[in-house]
Amino acid sequence: MTHESPNTSLPPSRRPASIGLAALHAATLLVSLLAVVWALGVFSLIAALVGAVAVLTLIALRLPRRDGTPLVRAPGLLLVIGEIVLFGASAVAAWALWPTPVAVGVVGLVTADTVFRLRAWIRLVDGDRGRLGRIGARTAMAAIAMAVLAGALSPWYWSPAAGAALCARPTVQQGADDVWPDARPLTQRDSRREDSAMLDAAEEFEGNAGFGTAAWWVPLWGGVATGNSTSVAMVDVDGIGVYDADDGRVRWTLESGIDGAFGRRGDDGQRSIHGDRVHALGETLLVHLSPDRGRGALPKDALLAFDMETGERLWCAVGFTSLQVDPDTHDRIAVFDGSWNLLNPDDGRTVATLDIDQTSLAHVAPEESRMGLFSAAYWPTERAVLGGGRIVLTRGPAIAVYDSAVGSPIHDATLPAPAPSTRELDEEDGHAVYNVILDEAATVVEVDSHDSRSSRNYQGTELIAFDPSGEELWHRTAPEPGADWSLALGDYGLSGVVQVVDGVFAKSDRAFHISDGSDAWEPEYRIGLPSGSRHVVRDGFLYGHAYKGGRVVAVDARNGDIAAGPLKADEIEQGADVFLSHTGLPSGNLFTQSVANRPAETVMFGLPSPAD
Repeated sequence: MTHESPNTSLPPSRRPASIGLAALHAATLLVSLLAVVWALGVFSLIAALVGAVAVLTLIALRLPRRDGTPLVRAPGLLLVIGEIVLFGASAVAAWALWPTPVAVGVVGLVTADTVFRLRAWIRLVDGDRGRLGRIGARTAMAAIAMAVLAGALSPWYWSPAAGAALCARPTVQQGADDVWPDARPLTQRDSRREDSAMLDAAEEFEGNAGFGTAAWWVPLWGGVATGNSTSVAMVDVDGIGVYDADDGRVRWTLESGIDGAFGRRGDDGQRSIHGDRVHALGETLLVHLSPDRGRGALPKDALLAFDMETGERLWCAVGFTSLQVDPDTHDRIAVFDGSWNLLNPDDGRTVATLDIDQTSLAHVAPEESRMGLFSAAYWPTERAVLGGGRIVLTRGPAIAVYDSAVGSPIHDATLPAPAPSTRELDEEDGHAVYNVILDEAATVVEVDSHDSRSSRNYQGTELIAFDPSGEELWHRTAPEPGADWSLALGDYGLSGVVQVVDGVFAKSDRAFHISDGSDAWEPEYRIGLPSGSRHVVRDGFLYGHAYKGGRVVAVDARNGDIAAGPLKADEIEQGADVFLSHTGLPSGNLFTQSVANRPAETVMFGLPSPAD
C-alpha cells in the first residue's frame, strides 16, 4: 500500500476547458499588446515603448507560480481595471488603424475573453474584503467596464459599416407639399400680396442671346441647385425639391432624415447650404449624406443615387469622405475611402482603385492632417479633378493622371518650380499645383510658388499643358514683371473643372486656346466664372458675374462678347439687404433672391430662343 506524506503537494490538474480559456486569454493579451503598441507608434517610438512596457508589466502580474498563486502580488482591483482598460484600448486602436473585418475580429476576441474572465475578476476584486468593500469594488469594476465598453464600441457608430444605416434615412414623396409648392407663371400672382421688384423685372425681361424669358417662379429660396435638361433640383437645409424645368411642377421631394444634412439655418432664419452635396449627372441625382462627425470621428457618409424624373432610389454606397463629380462625365464618379476609387454611376459599384505608390505623388510628403487620429487615414492627402476621360490627382508639385474608364495610370510628373518673379523668395519657399483644367484635348496644370500653402505668389503663376498621352504640349510662363494680370486660374485649392468651350478656356480677365496656350480674347470687363457642378457651359456661352456691378452675365466663348442677365440686385431692391444668386443649368438659368424683410423668391428663366 502506498502512503502519501501529508506535506506532499500535487500540481493542479488541467482540464481541456481550462486550457482553452487560458489560450483564449493569452491570445487576447497578445492581440491587445499588438494593437495598443501599433496605435501608440503613430505618435512616437517612445510612446510605443512605454505602452509595451505597461502592457508587459500587466501580463507579468498575472503570471502564476506552480501552485497557482500570482508570481508578483498586486491588488486584485488594480489587475482587473488594468485588463479592462487594456481590452478597451485595443478595441479602439483596432477600429482606428485596421480594416473593419480585422477590427470586428479583435472586438469579438476581447468580448469572448471578457465573458469568461468575469468570474475571475469578481474573485480578484472580492478578496478578503467585508461586505461593503466587496460592493464598492464590484461597483467600481462595473462602472469602469461600462465606460471602457462604450469607448470600445463607439467607433462602430463612426465606422464605414455604420454608414449603411444612412441609406434608409431619406424618404421620397411624389408631388408638392407645404415646403415645396408647385411653381406658377409670373402672370399668375396676386398683385397685392406677391408684388416685388424682382418679379416685375423678371416678367418684363424679353430675353437675349444668353438668357431666355421667365418661365415660372416659386416663393422659396433655391440658391443651391442642380439639374439636367428636364429637371431642376433645389436644395434646402434638410431636403430637396425636384421640379419640372418647363412648367415648375414638383416631380418629387426628398426628406433627408438627418438634421442639417445639406446645411444649417441660423437664428435669424438665414440659410447656409453646402454647395457640393447634391449633383445632377445625366438622368441621375446623386445625394451625398454627410452627418457632422466631429474632428475625431471615422467616416460615416453615404452616397445615394435617385432617378431624376421619378425619385426612385437606384443604389447607395457608404464609407467615404470625399466625392468628385464632373457634370460632363456621365460614366464615372470618384470617391475616397482610404484610397481613391472610381465608381460606375449606374450601380454604384467600384470599377477601379487608383494606385499612387508607383507615381510621383509617393515621393512628396503629404501635408500634416488636421483631423484626429481616428479619421486622418480616411481623408485624402491628394486633391482630385475628374473630366475629359481622365482623373488627375495632385500632391504638392506632383501630378498623376489616370484613365477614368479603367483607372489605369497614363503619366505622372513632378513639375518644376516657376521662374523667380519680382517677389523675394526665401530658401524655404516651395511650389505646388493649385488648379487643373481637363479637356479631351489636353490637361492644363497651374503651378505657383508659395511661402506656405496659404500664401502663394500669384504673379509668378505658370501654366503647363500635356496631351492625353502625357506628352508636354506647351508651357506658358508668367507675364513680365509689373503686368497688371497673371495666369492664376483660381485660389488656393482646386476650383473644380474649369470649363472648356470650343477649344477655349477662360479666367476673369482673358481666355486662352487650350491647343497652344495663346490668348484667345479679353472681355470688356472682368468676369467671375464659377467652376464645378454649379456652372454650366451651354450653347457656346460661359455663365458668370461681372465684378463691376455684380450683374449675372453670359460670355460668348468664341469672341468674349457679353450678354447681360435679366436681374441685378441693386436695381430690384433699392436699399434692402438683398442677396441674389444664380445657377446656370442645362434647362435655363435659376435666380434666387433672399431679402431680410420678406420671403425669398426664385425665378426660372428658360433657354434663349434661336432667334436671339
